[in-house]
Parts: sequence; structure tokens; C-alpha cells
Amino acid sequence: MRILLIKPKHIGDSLLLTPTITAIKQAHPEAEIWVMVRRGCEGILAGCPDIEEILTLAGVEKSDRKPGDFWRQLKILCRLWSVKFDYVFELGDGHRARLFAMLCRARRRYSVKTSSPLTWLERRRFTAVSSFDWQTCHRVEKDYQSVAEFLPLPRPIPALRFEREFAQSWKPGEDLTNFCVMQIGKRQGLSRWHRQGWEEVGRQLLERFSAVVIVSGPADYEVEEAVWLKERLGPRVLCTLGQASWPQVAGLLYRARLYVGLDTAAMHLAAACQCPVVALFGPSIEDHWHPWQAPYRIVTSRGYVPAEDAEERYARVKKRTMNEIEARDVMAACEELQTETDSLRS
Repeated sequence: MRILLIKPKHIGDSLLLTPTITAIKQAHPEAEIWVMVRRGCEGILAGCPDIEEILTLAGVEKSDRKPGDFWRQLKILCRLWSVKFDYVFELGDGHRARLFAMLCRARRRYSVKTSSPLTWLERRRFTAVSSFDWQTCHRVEKDYQSVAEFLPLPRPIPALRFEREFAQSWKPGEDLTNFCVMQIGKRQGLSRWHRQGWEEVGRQLLERFSAVVIVSGPADYEVEEAVWLKERLGPRVLCTLGQASWPQVAGLLYRARLYVGLDTAAMHLAAACQCPVVALFGPSIEDHWHPWQAPYRIVTSRGYVPAEDAEERYARVKKRTMNEIEARDVMAACEELQTETDSLRS
């Protein structure tokens, strides 16, 4: 049995697909699982050994897309046409992803429940559309339930997957022992925290750990923020400067005692490595994106009061700002989580 999962979203979204992949392999050991994601997302899937082949579309960001992408995608279509799939699952909820699903050879095609109506041609080409309403659930559940509706999968839903044997050493930090990882940059400006807060948290973390490693992506603003913070905090701070691969970041997270950062792909990778997570959430909905099946604490604005009604709760979340988060609350979450995880170890 050959299965294709199509999810051309962001890097963290790709990692959130791994519990579904694991569940498919548990239920159907003979299955050959292919995955289609955006270029740049394949590295974070390197720790999931159940994937037979990864196909990549154009990059996530427009700035990452290249003039030859049209011909590369045409080549992928030819590759897909040379292989016949038993099941194709479109999990990205987008017309481009559905187009690739329609153009490959498949016995059965299924789509996640769509946020906008299918076109006439899409209705003709897809076997069925999932009825699972994923708007109020975690995005891991979205993928899992959308597949499980048509292909029986075991319960409970597995953890995120990045096997330790596929993690790699990041040479500048290979001798570190008692250290934590910070991730301070994010693509969306509304989800970034201010420098003063990071500096205060960083100084207090250095009182508890021998070293801090700042993990950043290659974007100029991320590297700039990491360099600024390192200069403020001193020589016990190391920066990856966007040059560490996802397997190398996983190698750090498997050894780190704590992850402190934003709700990014690095946060999800920390959860996959079972590194305790303290995550700062502004206008992002933690119901959808919290660390999956790992020890964690979420820090939001002090004045935020969740509502019982989902619609009202999400409306309140959207009004939160990162500037309302206080460094003392971040450190209180760190201390509480460290106490909890240390007691479990002893």
C-alpha cells in the first residue's frame, strides 16, 4: 500500500504531521508513506524514519521562491504520475495542494474539511472530504482525524517524531552539559517579544544554567536579534546564527534542560525531543499550537482571562499582545516546570 500526504504549509506544520505518519505505520506496517511539503520543511522531517520519500514544492516565503520553481514542480508532477498511490490525503486546505492531489494517479483521494467550498472539478476528482471540524482542536488532531476518518488508525495519537538516532552534533555546543535553549525570533512581527524582556530572562537563566544557546533561523532579523542578545549577556551565550541544521538543533534539544522561546517550529521540535518547554504566546491560539505531548508551560499576558465559549476565547486571544508578557512570569514558569521535571527525574 502506497500513501501520499500533501501538506504544503510552514516548517512546524510539517513536524505536526509526524504523529499521523507514525500511526499509519503502526496500523499498516507494509505502507509506503510519501510526503509532499514546502521546500525548506524537509529537514525537520529527517528524524521520522517512517517516511519513504519527501517531495518539495516552492518555498514557504515568497522571498524563498525561485525562477525555476515552475519547472521543478512540473518535474514533481511527472514523478507523481510515474507512481500509483492507493491513498492520497490533502491536508493543507488549499487549492494548489488539491491540484497536486488531483493530478497524481490514485485509487482514492481525500481532503481535509475545507474552509472554502471545493470547485466543481475538485468535487469530481476527490473521493470524499473529511467531516471532522478542526477549527477548535490542536493541529496534530486535525491531520490525524482527517486521515483516520478514511483509514483506520490506532489510539492514542502518538507524540511528535524526531528520533534521537537521527539528531546530529552542533560542534560549538558539543561539550555543553547544564544548558538551556532560547529561541527569540519569529517571522510574524506581532508574535515577537521585546529585547528588554529577552535580556532580563537571559540574565536570570544564566544564574541557573552554565550556558544558554540561542537558536535562530537564517533570516537577517533573527540573526541580528540573536547577536544583540549575545553581546548583552556575555561569553556564556552561544548562537547558531541560522547555520545549524534541524538535526543539529534536535541534538541540542535532546541534551538541553529547558527550551524558552516563541511558538515556532523550534518549540515543536523541542516537544518532539521531550525537552521541557516554556513558550510565550501572544495572539496565537494555544489550543491549536501548544507543545504536543511534552512537559510545557504557556506564558501569556497577565490580564488574559480565558472564556469557556471557544469563539469568545479566541476573540480574547487575538487581542493579546506580546508586550503584555512580563519577564517575571516567564521565569516563574521556568522555575515551576524545572521543579516538576527535576522531581520526575529523581
